[in-house]
Amino acid sequence: MDPSWTHTTVLLNEAVDALFPEPAVPARGNFVDATFGRGGHARAILARLAPEGRLIAFDKDVEAVAEAARITDARFSIRHQGFRDLGELPPASVA
Repeated sequence: MDPSWTHTTVLLNEAVDALFPEPAVPARGNFVDATFGRGGHARAILARLAPEGRLIAFDKDVEAVAEAARITDARFSIRHQGFRDLGELPPASVA
């Protein structure tokens, strides 16, 4: 990737606030980021996720998956596949 290229996360606060309307209350449950990109939304979700929560991210871009691999949070996992395949996954694989 061109080192001068940067990614700007779009509607970061709006999206995360919509998921977690009570910022002071850590969110429980499983969440999916279907387009990881460079991880802006994923990192913000992890910041508000309860210890028992889980975030599963998907991206078909090799560079996005490499960026995701830098996240060492045990509540996070990345899958190297596009969101269009989500409907074909068995429910237990994303739980």
